[in-house]
Amino acid sequence: MQDDARDLDIEPPKGALSVIFLIVFMDLLGFGIIIPLLPLFAKQFHASNLQIGLVFSIFSAFQFFASPILGAISDRFGRRPILIFSQLGSAIGYALLGLAMQVHWANPFFGLIVIYASRMIDGISGGNISAAQAYISDVTTPKNRAKGMGMLGAAFGCGFALGPAAAALLVPIHPALPGYFACAMSLVAMTMTIVRLQESRIHKPADATNWLHPRRFTPIFQSPRLVQLLLIGFVSMTAFAMLETVTAQFVSSKAILSFKDWQVGLYYAYLGLIIVAVQGGLIGRLTKRFGEWPLAILGPFFVALGMLGFVGVSATPMLWLLLLSGLVNATGRSLQTPTLYALISRNSNPRQQGVVFGLNQGLSSIARMLGPLAAEKAFSYRLAGPYALAAAITLLAGIWTLLLRFSVGRASARREA
Repeated sequence: MQDDARDLDIEPPKGALSVIFLIVFMDLLGFGIIIPLLPLFAKQFHASNLQIGLVFSIFSAFQFFASPILGAISDRFGRRPILIFSQLGSAIGYALLGLAMQVHWANPFFGLIVIYASRMIDGISGGNISAAQAYISDVTTPKNRAKGMGMLGAAFGCGFALGPAAAALLVPIHPALPGYFACAMSLVAMTMTIVRLQESRIHKPADATNWLHPRRFTPIFQSPRLVQLLLIGFVSMTAFAMLETVTAQFVSSKAILSFKDWQVGLYYAYLGLIIVAVQGGLIGRLTKRFGEWPLAILGPFFVALGMLGFVGVSATPMLWLLLLSGLVNATGRSLQTPTLYALISRNSNPRQQGVVFGLNQGLSSIARMLGPLAAEKAFSYRLAGPYALAAAITLLAGIWTLLLRFSVGRASARREA
């Protein structure tokens, strides 16, 4: 099946990938600012471990219902309107987060409610990543799709590197500044989308037929290989969400390394730089040399090894071991994510890229609902609990990907026989 942009009788917009990189970078810069701080902010309002997990899960619950619909709408009306809507929603959510940290609440629970409201709004409008993924699928060919997805990952990494570093500088000035700065970044991204981003594809009348009907998702479920790839992504995201939720609490714990807020931001910045190095500089060459499947298989095993390193940190709190564990974990994640997305795209109908990646984002949202709650529950029993559980989950994802690759190879051999 040919699924490059030319099948849709269009030429890729000039400079499209560079523009989408800048837009996603600005968007993720705001995201990177607040993610390390959310659990620490919630703790300032006397949140329990369960309530901290809900800060992450509420966002994902609302995103779960919104993302597949936004993905289908992007297939019907285009990627730009969804990106603009999502960026505006993020800006409003971040502004509310800044307000929560600026006001001196008579009852701390009210401040926590405002944080929850900010995450709800951001979740409802959270279709930016799936729309960006679909955009890249529209304007790339099968041969360079992994590189395009890697560019998206690099934008994520750049934002995730500089965002926490900015947070480390802003928090000591005033805890409300990270939220307001993230709001400004989303507004800049929205402006760039309006002014500089061309639409990626022509929407033909056939696309308009029952575009939100549930049967639009039926062809996806009729492809066992695609369903398995989506589920592997779901399992992997569950483990990642566990790490994302508890790491700030883990490294700032007195039993571990007693990191200050700014040190937490710097550690997240360090992880972001690794993502940039792998997804921005190496993934294209590695995919060209080894192919997508080997990297999609190797990545989860690296992630699991890194998770076990965090378990070691809980037993022997040493900075060098924390840094090494983060390096291995982030490298594995950076190998797996763009290649897995490229495989999902390859096995999808080119006219349903938005639906597929919207569903993928929806599954990721479920994972981000379950992961934080499981992580906080395990964290209340033992500091290393979330990492041990995440290591087991990611190891399962690696074995599953390996078995799927063998089944694909056998199917190809039968067709050639």
